[in-house]
Amino acid sequence: MDRRRLKFVLLGVGVIASMALLLLVGVNQGGVYYFTVSEFLDHPSKAEDGFRVNGKVVPGTIERLPSGMDVRFVMSDGARSIPVAYHGIIPDTFVDDAAVVVEGRLTPEGTFTAHTLLAKCPSKYEAADDAPEALEASLMGGT
Repeated sequence: MDRRRLKFVLLGVGVIASMALLLLVGVNQGGVYYFTVSEFLDHPSKAEDGFRVNGKVVPGTIERLPSGMDVRFVMSDGARSIPVAYHGIIPDTFVDDAAVVVEGRLTPEGTFTAHTLLAKCPSKYEAADDAPEALEASLMGGT
């Protein structure tokens, strides 16, 4: 009976250790910090690595290339800006003044080459300030 218990204890310890290792690896890979444009540009020594940068698309700078999968634009955090080149599927919500997150690296020429482009939902989907009153009026049968 002792050998049987020992096997179960060793098996349990192995399973728990495996789960802990997977959790640790997942947290390290998933916990990526988003830099603002200014923060990213303030750390040029790290700019060769892959980073996620958060900012807004500067209105009037979107240039869609003929391939349909390439776009160039300028993103800004309000204080500083950086040119971005992206190749891939362009989100439908990618428009002027949209909040975007790009992941990639900075080229020696100073352009951020992105391999991932995420565009946040535009503000038209945010709740209005008078949403509770509008909801109450619609529930009461008013317009």
